[in-house]
Amino acid sequence: MNKKLYAGISQIVLGILIAIAPQTFAHVCAVKETPMACHYTAQAALGIGIVIVALGIVGLFVSDQTRAGLDLTNAVLGVLTIAVPTVLIGVCKGAMMRCHMVTLPTLIVLGVLLAVLAAIAAYLDLKPAKRA
Repeated sequence: MNKKLYAGISQIVLGILIAIAPQTFAHVCAVKETPMACHYTAQAALGIGIVIVALGIVGLFVSDQTRAGLDLTNAVLGVLTIAVPTVLIGVCKGAMMRCHMVTLPTLIVLGVLLAVLAAIAAYLDLKPAKRA
């Protein structure tokens, strides 16, 4: 039961942080006339974070093997969280822009944490239980 709670709650917390970081404490540039790339990165992170939270909540109520699949999915979503601001959409090109200095590293760190923790959780869920 403990590993289920630790894995689920850590993924839920990271999903919430991924969703709200670009909107709050690691906010992207304000939209003036036309939205820049960082605006779309924030929108994508919001959607990815919501999916991560949903999978984490579902993982609290399913069997170990099903939860392992959800954990692997969240690990892939962690990699996607890294790819959105770096490769797929990006952030503003200016090195001194807030989105480049704060949002980009925040999403990378949160994505790496999610990918690693979810992969460990999947491994532990797939590992056979010790028989006494």
